[in-house]
Amino acid sequence: MEKSSSTSRCNHWQPEFERLLQTVHGCGPHGQLVDIRESLRHAIGPNRPLVMLCPHADDGAITAACLLHEYAVRRSLPVVEILVFGGERNVAAPWLNDKKKVSVRESEFRLECSVLGAEAVCWDLDAYRSPGYQPTPGDIDKIVEWFQTRRPGAVIVPPATDAHVAHRVTRAVAAIGLLGAQLHDTLVLTGWTPWGPLPEPNAYFCYDGEAERTKEWAIHCHASQILLTDYTKYCSHLGRAYAALTREWAEGHSLSGRGHRTEDRFVGVELFQIETHDPTHCEAHPADPIQIALGLLQDRAAKARANERAVAAV
Repeated sequence: MEKSSSTSRCNHWQPEFERLLQTVHGCGPHGQLVDIRESLRHAIGPNRPLVMLCPHADDGAITAACLLHEYAVRRSLPVVEILVFGGERNVAAPWLNDKKKVSVRESEFRLECSVLGAEAVCWDLDAYRSPGYQPTPGDIDKIVEWFQTRRPGAVIVPPATDAHVAHRVTRAVAAIGLLGAQLHDTLVLTGWTPWGPLPEPNAYFCYDGEAERTKEWAIHCHASQILLTDYTKYCSHLGRAYAALTREWAEGHSLSGRGHRTEDRFVGVELFQIETHDPTHCEAHPADPIQIALGLLQDRAAKARANERAVAAV
């Protein structure tokens, strides 16, 4: 490959450099963060709940406790937390058998949901005890039927880059539910987890000191886990760091927005990534089940609209 005009005077040009530069072509401008409340305004309602898929019992509190509490309690909208894997591993109570450990984690999960005002749903998929967390046929039926019945308006899932296999399977499970229930209008949000930071955050939720204390309380509901790793201070420091960074990403604009509480009351930020189908992204990251599902749903919705127009024209 010959030198491009921009590199014609480069003394150290190598043909391989063109391939390296191609990796960032078409990436677009620097990402702009938006207030997640604006995106959720038309997504959730009395019959379209905000749903958090939790691979483990404490993931909802760590990832999105402030957002969940805001909509469940302050806005009185339906919020559902789903415990995908109700497991016995990593329970710091060696005197309990596995059945009791599962009961402990489910009890902690339900207590957290009570604190946040969310509805608690325990799937306890058989995949938890399958090699590679692969769901069984019964698991698939349970997932699709739940999505068909409840029709979430927005769903929060772990990142595609998450290092924990249970988190990655949870993302795939969400994709199965959306595709199986044909929910092309559901807003998909990727939330931060300790196992996988967001690669391209594009939305934020500001929270105040009262909400932060609620988040701390929600995390402390999981006594079997904080004995191993206490995420309270970790999430507090992270939220403050994200608040500082978000102000920069928002190019100095007020994070509270006109008509909201004054910005000086906000102490932290929960970050999210609003997922939209991007064919180029899907080609570059073929292992992302959410991108695959969104692409299929988009194609099916387009075909359905075309069929409706054809019938109307007859």
